[in-house]
Amino acid sequence: MERRRPRTPPPRPLVLIVDGHEDTRELYAIALASFQFETATAADAPHAFEHAWQTHPDVIVTEVWFEAFDGWSLVEDLKRDSRTRDIPIVVLTGRVSSSERERANREGCAALLLKPCLPEDLAATMRELLHRDRVHIGERHHGSII
Repeated sequence: MERRRPRTPPPRPLVLIVDGHEDTRELYAIALASFQFETATAADAPHAFEHAWQTHPDVIVTEVWFEAFDGWSLVEDLKRDSRTRDIPIVVLTGRVSSSERERANREGCAALLLKPCLPEDLAATMRELLHRDRVHIGERHHGSII
């Protein structure tokens, strides 16, 4: 079983943006590029899996409410697969309730943000997650942070 190798996030971390609305994907892709992120986009679960398996993004940002499929199933499958389980997932959705927050926590999501979310807030959340992941990896695998 192959595990994703821990690594220091690159200067321009790769973010996979999964959303059923093309303009939402484009908006966040363009905005995040200005915050020094590389981006890839997917409109549905099959393309999201393909991108995640091939490119191993540093973070996956996904909506969970889609017309054609259940976004929570996407999250569950990403967390179940050994190739993608260690990738932090940020749920970015227009519907947030206490049950959604509980589910995001239960599914192992790194964060849950409410749309509309300013791109700079999303970028700050992802940078914090990547820094926290790097610190955690450093403590767990090396005993100290270099």
